[in-house]
Amino acid sequence: MLKVVLPLLILSIGLAAAYIWSRDKSQKKKQIAWGITLIVVVAPFFSWLVGGVYATFGSVETTGWAEVVYPLFIFPVIGLIGIWHLVKGILNKEKAT
Repeated sequence: MLKVVLPLLILSIGLAAAYIWSRDKSQKKKQIAWGITLIVVVAPFFSWLVGGVYATFGSVETTGWAEVVYPLFIFPVIGLIGIWHLVKGILNKEKAT
């Protein structure tokens, strides 16, 4: 059960912190904050959560391969999305008002 509860707790705290930190900021700072959050918090812990949930509840055989294979596919995809948000935020020019 620790395979499910711990990553869910860390993921929830990380997403809440990113939301609070990026609230009332410019679009550039929001993009940078969410890019970093996706890379550092969401990618590892969400892939760990999916692997743990499938290994605990979804698999008939408990060989443990689900804990390895699913994060191998999910982690890079979410990481690349985070890198895209980060680069987009860094290259975004703020409008002078």
